[in-house]
Amino acid sequence: MVTIEQKLLLFSKLINNSMDKSLNEELKEMEKQYDLKIKKSMDEANQMAKSIEERAAKKAEMKKTESLSRSKVIIKREIIVLKEKYYYTFMETFKKRLSDFIVSEKYKTYLNSLISNLENLLKSYGECSLVIQLTENDKQRHADFIQNELSKNKSCKNIEFKTTNDIMGGFIAVIPDKDIKMDLSIDAVLEDNKTYIMQTIFEALEAGDLNE
Repeated sequence: MVTIEQKLLLFSKLINNSMDKSLNEELKEMEKQYDLKIKKSMDEANQMAKSIEERAAKKAEMKKTESLSRSKVIIKREIIVLKEKYYYTFMETFKKRLSDFIVSEKYKTYLNSLISNLENLLKSYGECSLVIQLTENDKQRHADFIQNELSKNKSCKNIEFKTTNDIMGGFIAVIPDKDIKMDLSIDAVLEDNKTYIMQTIFEALEAGDLNE
């Protein structure tokens, strides 16, 4: 016969077993939930870290692009300054050669070609008086020659010569009555061809063909 004490002990064991089983199940469930929360937190942390890295990378790329753009502008500006420096250096040397040309015998032939150009321009204006502006040196050396050549043109009824320091060679023809000015100076030729001259110089620089 099972005594009351034995029944109580058996019941106690059953209760304990039941509690152990329930506790184990609860612990397993808690571990499962904990693992899920840990995984979720890790995923969120990884996503946040990735987002931060992407933003940082994007920001770094933007800074890099801005820096490159700024550098390109600076380099382009420096190239322009350098090209202008070479242009003016070349022109100074070129003008010295022109000065030699102006006092040479070939210069008279050049003046004759300018007179021919002027006569073609004067055809549009009929008879007129002319004022020829030229350097003091050219007036002394070539005024008579210019006078004789232009006098052959019947449309030039009166020719006056005036000196100017604004040009280095050639001349400027003015029709006072019509307020017309025809610039046939060497300076005007250089200015009109400035773009071509600069392009030629820069191409020579790039090719390494320009001597100082």
